[in-house]
Amino acid sequence: MDNKVNVINFVPEELPSYRPDVDVLYSKELPKEGVNTTIIGMPKTETVNIKTEGSTLKTSKKTINRHLDSVCYFFYAAKLACRAKKDGFHLIQVRDMVWVGLICLIIAKLIKLPYTYWVSFLYAESRTMRAKDQTENIPSWKRPIILARGLVEEFILYRIILSHSDRVYVQSDFMLNYIKDKGIKPSTMMVVPMGVDIEKIDAFVNTDAIKIQQWGDAPVIAYLGSLDRLRKLDVVITAFKEAKVIVPTLKLLFVGDSEITKDREFLQQIADDMGLSDDFHITGWVETEQAWAYLKGADIVIGFMNRGLLLDVSTPTKAMEYMALKKAMICNDSPDQQFVIEQSGCGRVTDGTSKSYAAAMVELAQQPMTQAELDAGYNYIKNNRSYAFIGEQVATDIKKVINHKIHNGG
Repeated sequence: MDNKVNVINFVPEELPSYRPDVDVLYSKELPKEGVNTTIIGMPKTETVNIKTEGSTLKTSKKTINRHLDSVCYFFYAAKLACRAKKDGFHLIQVRDMVWVGLICLIIAKLIKLPYTYWVSFLYAESRTMRAKDQTENIPSWKRPIILARGLVEEFILYRIILSHSDRVYVQSDFMLNYIKDKGIKPSTMMVVPMGVDIEKIDAFVNTDAIKIQQWGDAPVIAYLGSLDRLRKLDVVITAFKEAKVIVPTLKLLFVGDSEITKDREFLQQIADDMGLSDDFHITGWVETEQAWAYLKGADIVIGFMNRGLLLDVSTPTKAMEYMALKKAMICNDSPDQQFVIEQSGCGRVTDGTSKSYAAAMVELAQQPMTQAELDAGYNYIKNNRSYAFIGEQVATDIKKVINHKIHNGG
């Protein structure tokens, strides 16, 4: 077999996607390592067919509504999987789609191509948990439907798809152990965390910081990400209020927004009720480079992940971006965040309470991190969590899976 291999990769995102594993890992880093990827996703507003060196983005046809789009995607995926071998592909991969994953697995077995499945989030478990959660705003008639779908998809995923995949890619060691307990052999799994495009970070070094003009040179604590109510960011605002008792000059900046207007308004109202209107600012959605420019103007950054199964198995990208940008970070004890900080020696870990966050805010405001600590964080990310490094690992493993299939009569 030629040293270059061709992979057809089915993903649930609309394309083109700015999700880093699609935009950077699949489209940029894997081709550098001799793994050419054709990424099949959903259409945003029109059908897409974009070719670059080593990577192609394609979508199914755009229809009149998203439900019909999903049906078209399913049959388009089945069609492309059927002709994958004829079209020169060496491996079929599916991420986070149980029904597409099932049909592609069956086809891969029939045409004798290796098959891999990528688990980046526990969608089936998420459905069953939402259906049972009485605080979720779900009509009563819809709950049993969501619950049934979640249970069926969980059965198909663990009993059929993952147990018959040539490789299962997972987000974290925590997720690997969870899936192992479902009966999947650890030897068939590989941990591939989310990462950072270190080239983009390095190119950003000379970009000017963005500051909130009316705040002048006051010390700023910043959070970057979604402002969905699910994230319970009111804890950060409460901690900020407590920290200001000792460091009154502190300011709090949220770089991001929520798809639900009421969630953003909820956070603003909390700040207003606490008398923090002049010390708290929400930027709304901004481009990545602009978001980083806001972070560059901040003194302390916050990583905050709710504890619980669904988020504990993830690898939060924001914490890694913070470290790569050489910012002083405070995060809670979400497993991967804590692991990265402990391994790098850079950052402060809290127990997730407002009291512990407030204490860390005060500590870093009064005793800023040393340059040596910040450099250690950057170096750890570059050497362990950059997409350049991850791309090498994944490309090597994909070639290993393909070669194993060939040598075993695939």
